[in-house]
Amino acid sequence: MVKKRQRGSRRGSRSSGRKVIASKRKFGLVVSNLILSAILALISWFLYVVTSNEVLRNFFWMLGVIFGFVGLAFLIILAVLFVLKLMKK
Repeated sequence: MVKKRQRGSRRGSRSSGRKVIASKRKFGLVVSNLILSAILALISWFLYVVTSNEVLRNFFWMLGVIFGFVGLAFLIILAVLFVLKLMKK
């Protein structure tokens, strides 16, 4: 009886032993996304204040809240990367 070869059995063991490294590329990516989401949130909130149409006001308010939460998420990711960088030293 011929046994079949199993493929991909090493992939699981290889990925479980990898360490997470906080590189400069990751920092740059997180900072650029944080700045972008903060700018979009500020623009949305500015348009919320300026607009007089009720539908557009609700839309810009919700857009500002969403971009604010996305920015907060990137801020948390940045803090985690700082902690990983300090733990590495």
